[in-house]
Amino acid sequence: MIDPMNITSQDLHIFLTLAQEKNFTRAAARCGLSQSAFSTRISSLEHALGAKLFDRTTRRVEMTPDGEVFEPFAHQLHADLSDVIQIFRDRAARRRGRVSIAALPSVSAGWMPKILSRFAARHPNVQLSLTDAMAETCVSLVRNGDVDFALSTLDGAEDLDGQVVATDHFYLVCRKDHELLSKKKIAAADIASYPFIHLTRNSSVRRALDAAFERVKLKAHLEANYMATLAGMVEAGLGITIVPSLSLHQFERPTLGVRILQAPRISRPIYLIRRRGRTLSAAAEALFNEIRRTDFEEPSIMRKRT
Repeated sequence: MIDPMNITSQDLHIFLTLAQEKNFTRAAARCGLSQSAFSTRISSLEHALGAKLFDRTTRRVEMTPDGEVFEPFAHQLHADLSDVIQIFRDRAARRRGRVSIAALPSVSAGWMPKILSRFAARHPNVQLSLTDAMAETCVSLVRNGDVDFALSTLDGAEDLDGQVVATDHFYLVCRKDHELLSKKKIAAADIASYPFIHLTRNSSVRRALDAAFERVKLKAHLEANYMATLAGMVEAGLGITIVPSLSLHQFERPTLGVRILQAPRISRPIYLIRRRGRTLSAAAEALFNEIRRTDFEEPSIMRKRT
């Protein structure tokens, strides 16, 4: 016998088929069951509900008053359960879902637009959310479960899994008429000889520069929070700066020149991080793996101007 709490979608389907056909033989055939097995399922359903659902005669089957009361509920339950099953099948097939990502501002502007565009074209019903944030914030968002995964210069801690997916190299940026660009080789001491414009101290860029120039004191002249501000200051001749390749698109100005740094050679690893031991949704796993397999390239401005 069926426990009332264990009535299945098939039980509802069997009931609705008999209600429509009003004939055990035809209803059983539609459900792919023998007539005896079909009759047993109907009897079990009636026992579970504690109500007779059908009156049977030799020629016809009619719903009882209790059956008529149960019918709209059966329709609704069957439809709801079918919808839920379809939703999860769609999720498993990556046709539906929501993926939340965090990434460094430079990664968000440099790499993510193309990646998300490709993914959205293949999975148009998956909702995508991208938060651009500083390295520590990216890690915190993953740790707190606010995003599925993140791209950051920090790989987190023991509760997170991080893998390097790219290396972002740093470039000197100054006016095209700056004498530094006439040198065949630019040393750290050369850079330290000119006014330098820094990014704010809480940025991963600033931390990388402070570590690289620990033994050579830069002539810190000005400080900015945003790359666009930095570009404007350099263009105005207020100083020189060093930025990662992912930020170079903001320095694509006719008056500015770009040169990759050789000494010191500065780069920062970009980690793809997720919570350890936590299963991603099918859609999130698909995007995570796509990012992991992506062959990241530096922006074309570097190839044009170095």
